[in-house]
Amino acid sequence: MRVVQSRIEYWSDDYDRRVLIVKVGNEIVGIDFMQGDEPYDFTNSSGLPCILSVYNASRVYLSGNDDLECVNQAINIWFDLSNLGLDLR
Repeated sequence: MRVVQSRIEYWSDDYDRRVLIVKVGNEIVGIDFMQGDEPYDFTNSSGLPCILSVYNASRVYLSGNDDLECVNQAINIWFDLSNLGLDLR
């Protein structure tokens, strides 16, 4: 069996962030991002487990039309929860 992994970087104007989505087959297994003008280098990144956990927990509630929109919504949820004082690292 051959496992195919894809690593796709997106620039998201609406959210002013660069997003990395790592997939195995059709399943998202890693998410990382850099906000605004932070330097970005996803070369060694396999994603942030905390954001992937938020994505997986909220996936059925996300309303995006594609992976990028749903991932951006999950990142926003992560920010909101972090701002409430929850340690999601």
